[in-house]
Amino acid sequence: MIAVVTAVITVSAIIALASPFMLRAMLDHGIPDHNFPLITWLAAGMVAVAVATSILGVAQTWLSNKVGQSLMHDLRVSVYTHLQRQSLGFFARTRTGEIQSRIANDIGGMQSVVTNTATSIAQNATTVVATVFALFFLNWQLAIFSLIILPVFVRIARKVGQERRRISGRRQRLLSELSVQIEESLSVSGILLGKTTGAGKGLTREFEATSSEVADVELASMMAGKWRMATISISFAVMPALVYWFAGFTMSRGGAITVGTLVAFTTLQMQLFRPVMQLLNTGVEVQSSMALFGRIFQYQDLPVEITDPAEPVPLTREDVRRDGATLTFDDVGFTYPGASAPTLTDIALTVPGGTTLALVGHTGSGKTTLGYLTARLYDPTLGAVRINGVSLRDLTLDAVADLIGVVSQETYLFHATIRENLRFTKPDATDAEIEDAARVAQIHEFIMGLDEGYDTLVGERGYRFSGGEKQRIAIARTVLRNPPILVLDEATSALDNRTESAVQQALDSLMAGRTTVLIAHRLSTVRSAEQIALVDHGRIVELGDHRTLLAQDGGYAELVRASEQGALIS
Repeated sequence: MIAVVTAVITVSAIIALASPFMLRAMLDHGIPDHNFPLITWLAAGMVAVAVATSILGVAQTWLSNKVGQSLMHDLRVSVYTHLQRQSLGFFARTRTGEIQSRIANDIGGMQSVVTNTATSIAQNATTVVATVFALFFLNWQLAIFSLIILPVFVRIARKVGQERRRISGRRQRLLSELSVQIEESLSVSGILLGKTTGAGKGLTREFEATSSEVADVELASMMAGKWRMATISISFAVMPALVYWFAGFTMSRGGAITVGTLVAFTTLQMQLFRPVMQLLNTGVEVQSSMALFGRIFQYQDLPVEITDPAEPVPLTREDVRRDGATLTFDDVGFTYPGASAPTLTDIALTVPGGTTLALVGHTGSGKTTLGYLTARLYDPTLGAVRINGVSLRDLTLDAVADLIGVVSQETYLFHATIRENLRFTKPDATDAEIEDAARVAQIHEFIMGLDEGYDTLVGERGYRFSGGEKQRIAIARTVLRNPPILVLDEATSALDNRTESAVQQALDSLMAGRTTVLIAHRLSTVRSAEQIALVDHGRIVELGDHRTLLAQDGGYAELVRASEQGALIS
């Protein structure tokens, strides 16, 4: 495709050079000699050149935009794919609006440069080289006189580009801040917070201030270097007059310049000024776009912390179900990037296949982090998490996702129908499979009671439904995936007793026969677990079943007594 574009550009540039030479022949021979057949052929040739260059121009525009849009598509997909591979920690540190702005605003701002720059440079550079050669062929003295000022124009354009690059960087940072404000304040959660706290006017003032700064920077960006570039345009406009003056001066000293040569030269000169001006403008655009490229490649250069192994161990659901999904924490330690102290230390325990490990402890003790390590959202700093003796690091990320299902307290539903949300984890699921999964999750009857049933839109983040209803939809989604290992992260902690009972029934159905790591606040979800681990300051300080730990009368027993008084196990 690129070779075709280059060929079209070259042919178009060469054909366009024919018109001035035909014009010279017309003025020096055809008209003075009254040679009507020559005049006719020359006029027809000029028309043919105009038609051919127009057709080639349209073809070149289509081809160049086709190539440019393909590059833009590849860049968007590359950035999105790279971000998908980042660890959970990256998204915990980065605002969603900032990511959206990089992909939408920054890549969108690069579009004109990526789409047009390469072909514009090739087209205009080819035209400039061919035209300069033709100018020297016509008259070398006029050519030197008319081109001697070009280095000055290049220097001016470079300064303009540097100024626009500085402004462009500030502009994109402000657009990112604007995207963040929109994403945070106009989401359902943001609107609820603003309305219930009376902060709506304050949010509007903040948005107004940022928008005003964006407007000022946009104006500065559009006006940057306008006077300098206007100077170049004026210089180009007066050059033909100067060429006529120089030609007259030369002819008065006995120089041999025909009228046809002079007219052909000024015609070529005007053809030269347009691509030169476009090359200068392209240089300015490229320099100003470097700020956008820098912001995009800042993301592209981020290291991928969790990757597939070079030689992964093949471990499938069938293997795990046949042998039993035994989960082992082999002297696991973990420290968050930048943290001064480890979050987990010397975690060593085994969860036999089909049993449940419940993790309890005060907030910040490390139990959620242990759940993250189980699902390989992070890799341990020390030790390993294993399934049937195989380290998660030795499995592909797809294999880990296939083997381990996660149901968290923060249920995320897409702004789509219930059916589409359920089918997200298994695109080829039949309607019968979807309904069976909903029955297991104790949510089928509720869905069938809705006017549109499974085709009901859930609203942004599922705000049309209660917490318990959303949780059961999430559980049904996991049932549909049918993973042999589960991580349940405080899935009932924010629910009332009645809703908790319904969700707990769904969880009991989901956990049946599966190896489960259960992070829970409520005693009712912990009591029946085969193993209960009390986590304190990143260590397991007590381990056993409910009866054993109560008999020890230690930290777990204290949590139980607090629970019986109505407090959450936190």
